[in-house]
Amino acid sequence: MVKIILLLLLSARLIFSQNYESTFTVTDSIQVNLKNLYKLNALTIIPGSEIIKIGSKNISIEDYSINYHRLEFSLSDSLEYSLFDTIIVSYKTIKLSLKKEYSKRELQYRYDSLLGDTIRVLQRSSAITTESIFGSNIERSGSIVRGFTIGTNKDLSLQSGFRLQFSGNLSEDIEVVAALTDENSPIQPEGNTERLEDLEKVFIQIKHKNATGIFGDYELIKKSGEFGVINRKLQGLMGEFNYEGSDAYFSFASSKGKFHSNKINGEDGVQGPYRLSGENGERDIIIIAGTEKVFLDGEELRRGEGNDYTIDYSNAQITFTPKRLITSASRLSFDFQYTDRRYVRNFFGAGGSSSFFSNKLKFSVQYIREGDDYSSPIDILLSDEDKSVLREAGNNREKAVKSGVSFAEKDSLGYYRGIYERVDTLINGDSTVFYKYNPGDVKSIYNVSFTYVGEGRGSYIKESVGYFKFVGQLSGNYLPIIYLPLPELKQFSTVSINYSPSQDFSLYFDLAGSSFDRNRFSELNDNENTGFARNFGLKLNSYPLNLFNNNLGKVGISFRERFIEGRFTSPDRFNSIEFERDYNIQGTSSKANETLREAGLVYSPFDGASINSNYGYMKRGVEFKSNRFSNNLSLTNQSVYNINYVFDYVSSENLLIKSDWIRQKGNFFYTYQFLKPGLELNIENKKERIIKSDSLINSSLRFSELNPYLEINKLSGFNFIYKFTFRDDYLPILGRFEKESNSTGHMIDIDYKYKSDISSQFNVTVRDKKYSDYYKLNGQLDNQTILVRSQSRLNFLDKSINGDLFYEVSTQKTAKLEKVFVQVQKGNGNYIYLGDLNGNGIADEYEYEPTLYDGEFILITIPSDKLYPVIDLKTSTRWKIEMEEIIDGDNLLATIVKPLSTETVFRIEENTQEPDYKKIYLLNLSAFQNEKLTLRGTNFFQQDFFIFENSSSLSFRLRYSQRRSLTQFASGTEKGFAKERGVRIRFRMIEEISNLTEFGVNDDNVAAIITSNRNRKINSNFLNTDFSYRPQRNIEVGLKLKYSESTDSYPQKPTIVNLNGQGIRFNYSFSGLGRLRIELERNELLSNSTENFLPYELTGGNTVGKNYFWRVNFDYRFGLNIQSTASYDGRLQGTGRIIHTARAEVRAFF
Repeated sequence: MVKIILLLLLSARLIFSQNYESTFTVTDSIQVNLKNLYKLNALTIIPGSEIIKIGSKNISIEDYSINYHRLEFSLSDSLEYSLFDTIIVSYKTIKLSLKKEYSKRELQYRYDSLLGDTIRVLQRSSAITTESIFGSNIERSGSIVRGFTIGTNKDLSLQSGFRLQFSGNLSEDIEVVAALTDENSPIQPEGNTERLEDLEKVFIQIKHKNATGIFGDYELIKKSGEFGVINRKLQGLMGEFNYEGSDAYFSFASSKGKFHSNKINGEDGVQGPYRLSGENGERDIIIIAGTEKVFLDGEELRRGEGNDYTIDYSNAQITFTPKRLITSASRLSFDFQYTDRRYVRNFFGAGGSSSFFSNKLKFSVQYIREGDDYSSPIDILLSDEDKSVLREAGNNREKAVKSGVSFAEKDSLGYYRGIYERVDTLINGDSTVFYKYNPGDVKSIYNVSFTYVGEGRGSYIKESVGYFKFVGQLSGNYLPIIYLPLPELKQFSTVSINYSPSQDFSLYFDLAGSSFDRNRFSELNDNENTGFARNFGLKLNSYPLNLFNNNLGKVGISFRERFIEGRFTSPDRFNSIEFERDYNIQGTSSKANETLREAGLVYSPFDGASINSNYGYMKRGVEFKSNRFSNNLSLTNQSVYNINYVFDYVSSENLLIKSDWIRQKGNFFYTYQFLKPGLELNIENKKERIIKSDSLINSSLRFSELNPYLEINKLSGFNFIYKFTFRDDYLPILGRFEKESNSTGHMIDIDYKYKSDISSQFNVTVRDKKYSDYYKLNGQLDNQTILVRSQSRLNFLDKSINGDLFYEVSTQKTAKLEKVFVQVQKGNGNYIYLGDLNGNGIADEYEYEPTLYDGEFILITIPSDKLYPVIDLKTSTRWKIEMEEIIDGDNLLATIVKPLSTETVFRIEENTQEPDYKKIYLLNLSAFQNEKLTLRGTNFFQQDFFIFENSSSLSFRLRYSQRRSLTQFASGTEKGFAKERGVRIRFRMIEEISNLTEFGVNDDNVAAIITSNRNRKINSNFLNTDFSYRPQRNIEVGLKLKYSESTDSYPQKPTIVNLNGQGIRFNYSFSGLGRLRIELERNELLSNSTENFLPYELTGGNTVGKNYFWRVNFDYRFGLNIQSTASYDGRLQGTGRIIHTARAEVRAFF
């Protein structure tokens, strides 16, 4: 790997260094020899730069032959020369801080006066390091790991890891940055922070003032003209070049995902999650981390728990924080890249631009090819029959389907063991066949795969993983079919010209063409693949107006005309996020030809004042036309006042409907010292009618919204915002507007900081929406939304009392969770599968059991399909009090109180359908964890009391903790209760001997469905004591004794398990270089029952009987950069066999 890296860097250096400043001339003198082969001394030679002389005579190129790769040449046989001649070679080479050869040792010839002859002497050179190769300008860090694991119940496995990060200058004008690894982490980053750490990013980047090259993971962001917008996360090779006003790039890579946009209407009282879907409505997609752009009413938002939204990339779900109120009027738009893991997706892109005539004329081109490799499917297997279906489907996805029903495999007795049975019945007199989930029944001979097809388009609903229920034709959202994925190929090219004869005036023209093959397997409909688009415009920026030497301000004008053919496709979205709304084209066909003309006039009479007027004309197909008039008045002195008013009018019509839409928005404020009062307004009136009719249709709307506000800024560390919202909504009833609802709201945002003692942020939004009587009679209910987020950090009395307060509550929709066991490599899991105990052909939850060793499964939870409206509350507090810092004096009371300190932690999380919000918002704990209403809830309290907390001679800790939980899984409700009461004493008897003793009483209760093996009611008492003896500083000998008695009262006959354990250990440290640790442990479990099921929590993973464990661990560091680790452990549990496991690893740092 290191050799490959060095070769890459060397090659890149050769490529990027070929310019005048990086070359110099070298002259070699070589004696003529009989072999007629002469080697050059430099590391490289620029071809054609050599000048060869024999003596003072230049020889021509016909008189010698040269091998530039091997840096050697020979003279022609026809050339006359003497063995006594000297050849002088002058040539140009590249500046490189590299030697031609590197060696750890070399032979030198020396004269020995005693022997009277020359001898060869071995001379060692300095070690080869990265500094000796690249110089000291490279900063680097990384590691190489090699190891193995072998054991009684596992084969020999090798572990290998490599990580390297380095950056610096290879030469004066070449910089390198790289992050390399051969490890593959499938972990997606969590989408709850503004900045994501991309752990998988591996790349080499080499920069030069005229070029940049990247090999590995990178993000391609380019814009060429109107249509050539591209933003992709890629893995491959990219080069960028620039020279004297010209630039170019190329990109050849594998694309991590495909681009798509979603538009979703918000819901009152639902902050999320809002689920994203693929271009065909697919739900089983994964969002590529960091590629999403989220817009609320046209405004781009920021990711993060403390900002605007969080995202679950694996489940493609977005939830908005309490800082952003989501209502039924909210317009949510999402751009993102996603993968559906169907085909390997390849990408090629290239483009360039150049300027002429002192940058007055700019010309750019771009070509992009992005497509699925239909010969390389990922998570699917395509049979010949499947490929035939795809070839016949053409571009019609609905024809690229196959049945999801298949016969189950036979068991050892020759019976089919499926989980669905076929049911033939009559529904409304029509013969109907459907499949019933009935695992274990002899009639269940089928396995069925279901696909999400959209709401109201299917016949089944999803109850849980693998369980689909028939609900009637067109009453569900799943069908027993499998869509065969259509491999796509998109090609796009564009040419752009921009001419600017002056700084203020410019003309531009864009021409783009595209080809979109929706099914590479099929040649059907390929004549519909291509399309084109063009765009022409002119722009005059801020041209000064003068009349009789009077300054009348500045004026700017613009005009453009754009045509897009219906079949044209672009790599990414190039219109503004609200473009469809601007021209009221929602619901029109995007496959029709589109013509757009826009003209604009900007007049600014003086700085801070402007009037921006625009006219737009849109025609889509032969049916739809739209005219838009927009005016924006701005008068501002940002530090004192602001007047911003927008008036927008859109008139549109098609063959049946005529629409008139007036929109008004404004923001006005005035600043006086620290006060800033203001007003926001948002008014819309959209009237849509059938042509030749005065009656409004249902798509009409009208609303007015006023938001007066007051800000107090930077008043002794205090910032305050209060905003009041008033909104009236009107919808058509019987052809005319009637009031639908009235909404009022309050928003308060407080930020306070005082030195380092107090830092507090508080945000609350309250919105009440009340419907008119007519809509109440039609089922609409008044609703209230309350969003709160508060976070404070407090320090009092010189930090002797410090604490944190956190409170967040919002209304959402959430799903019940389902438990899924995922198989992993043996030894990496924490569950084992006991087998199909009930013979129903499926792996039920209770057939998995926790284990300490050799687990092959991990437990994950995934959300089910059905969403429930809930209140989501999270609150916590932590307080630490140290009396020593509070109490002064040496009296008796101070002597008693000073050693005391406490720490209190209280945390509540509740996800509930409780209809009375006040009970949850005001923490009425009696309403929490209600079996009928709560979906997920936890309640945790812990109180620690310390005496001499930081003393190494004697200290006490008294702990009380309690945890209650309730979770409604798709399979049933699970309630948990745990309580701990304990005392810990740490004391030092003499300098060499110390002891740690713990005594406690624990309760661990879980109530789940009756078939679950999670049910338990355990009470345990334990006593542990640990003696440590240090005869020398680097030697420690330990003895640990433990005893516990645990009773599980859940079985009809309670199970009692007694444990007694002994353990000894020996630790030896090698003066900061390493450590040797040897442990022997014996645990004996005695049980009063051999019939009851023994929960893992009762035995701690041990077996009833005697359990022996022995472990040896050795760590040692060789020098500063090499760390070695070796371990061996063995165990004998009960009457089982002895299990041995050995591991070794060497890790080198550099």
